[in-house]
Amino acid sequence: MLACVSSLDRTHSAIILTTMATPKNNRGRKRAPRAFVLAVVALWVVAVALAGYAIWHSLTGAGAATVPAPGPVASAPSDDVTTTLPPTTTEATTTTTLAPVLTVAAGGDVLGDRKVGTFMDANGGAAVFAGVKPYMEGADLAFVNLEGPISDQGHRNTRKQFTFRARPALLDGLVSAGINMVSLANNHSLDYGWGALSDCIARLDAAGVSHAGTGADAPGAAAPAMLQTPAGTVAFIAVSEITASFAAGSHPGTYYTSGSNDGLVANVSAAAQQADFVIVSLHWGKEYHPEVTSHQVSLGHRLIDAGADLVLGHHPHVIEGMEVYKGRLIVYSMGDFVFDHYSRATGEAFVLQVTMPQDGPPWGTITPVYLTDSHGIPAVVTGSEANRILSRLTSLSAALGLQLNREGDTATFGSPTPAPDTVTSTTSVPVSPTTTLTP
Repeated sequence: MLACVSSLDRTHSAIILTTMATPKNNRGRKRAPRAFVLAVVALWVVAVALAGYAIWHSLTGAGAATVPAPGPVASAPSDDVTTTLPPTTTEATTTTTLAPVLTVAAGGDVLGDRKVGTFMDANGGAAVFAGVKPYMEGADLAFVNLEGPISDQGHRNTRKQFTFRARPALLDGLVSAGINMVSLANNHSLDYGWGALSDCIARLDAAGVSHAGTGADAPGAAAPAMLQTPAGTVAFIAVSEITASFAAGSHPGTYYTSGSNDGLVANVSAAAQQADFVIVSLHWGKEYHPEVTSHQVSLGHRLIDAGADLVLGHHPHVIEGMEVYKGRLIVYSMGDFVFDHYSRATGEAFVLQVTMPQDGPPWGTITPVYLTDSHGIPAVVTGSEANRILSRLTSLSAALGLQLNREGDTATFGSPTPAPDTVTSTTSVPVSPTTTLTP
């Protein structure tokens, strides 16, 4: 500030001296013009103003750079900040795995000749199975034993007393009822020679009906029919213990077995390595005898031990008992299914509906059927008719250790497997925290 005052004094003095040095009336020189004097005065005023501004600036600090006031500084949440962390959201994902099960519907011997043939001539093949169709269709595998070839070819075997050849219309009946597997291994397949049997095989193939038990040679006859189902692959083996003269060798014929049956047992064991299920159809036993033979029981058990999951028997023309052995079902004889007959016992039959898991015992339903006396056409029965058939089957099965449960006009065995195994996996889904500022 002193420097500023000193500078001001010097400027002020210089102006005064300069003014005083100029004479107001000086000879030899002209008088200073009036404009000059005004300019000097103006400069003096400006100098004084500048000096005053300098003094004010020094005292107040005016004109310094303006620094904006600092804003809030980010910091960790204090007592005024509330951070809310909601619990982690957990979603449970449940995966249920159902073990595959095979459904099978089965009936016994089916004839397409004699009075049954006459019925088809008048009513068509579909009418034969109309009464049992609801119980057959829809199964993964629906089976019957075909007694005699479906054909209009071949020559009758005159050396036999009873020979059968089914009307071609019978094939329409099989297809209409959903029957997709038949056995040809029996004592009537070659009643009209290989010409009729090969024609039958061609017809079945064309209609999409699988078959087993016959072939152009022994290996072909023994080969299982392989059926693909939603539950897996089924190997179906059909074999006959009746009529050795029909056995295939180097020539066409049936899959025939006798004696030790070691070959059949080995065949079943091999099939069990290739398929998810093995079913064996057996034409065996004594005609018109409801009691099971010791040979049937022994062979049935060996087949189960070898890997069979179900054994379906036929040929006696009457019902025989059922057995569950090591968690697998053996039906020793289902009786006739479509057949003209001459006695009450031979007219009694049933539809077997069985559900088979890969692991665990089967369960199923037996629906009683009676074959009409006039033509041998199956019809489901109720009331006293049903009671008579089911009572017979219940008694025969109890002797083999299987308890059938009566439920109205049907009988059942076993029970559905427990609830399927359930695997539950838990998935945690993190959620971003929520911050709340408290004013």
